[in-house]
Amino acid sequence: MLVVSGMTAYADVFARMHEQCFDKPWRVKDFTDLLVLPTTVGWVNARGFLLCTRVGDEMEILTIGVLPAFRRCGEGATLLRQMVLYAVEQGVQRIFLEVADDNVGARALYEKAGFCVTGCRKGYYETPHGRCDAICMTKETAP
Repeated sequence: MLVVSGMTAYADVFARMHEQCFDKPWRVKDFTDLLVLPTTVGWVNARGFLLCTRVGDEMEILTIGVLPAFRRCGEGATLLRQMVLYAVEQGVQRIFLEVADDNVGARALYEKAGFCVTGCRKGYYETPHGRCDAICMTKETAP
């Protein structure tokens, strides 16, 4: 697994993978703009990716995706574990994320990884079937 920080050359890799994982994919420029920031760190391999931003002792998961052929095989959990290990090593106390309330599989993955629901943003995501809520989740990494 490759850890990517400040490496804009990987923007196209993230964008191609994101396109395979989501109905509304981010553009190469979106990833370039993120990867140029010193606060952005990502993990990528042939099966999936995860991109975070870190400020002080907090980290936020911006996007995580597993290619369709590798879903339900533990790849998402592996990416999360790698990110949490990095976060702990870097002194991060809290990790945040948002997930669509109708994404049952992702929510189960996050709960199994120790994330707890901390809020809700009503109608945050636009879907082909209307709007859905964003569930805010947090994981405390401090003992």
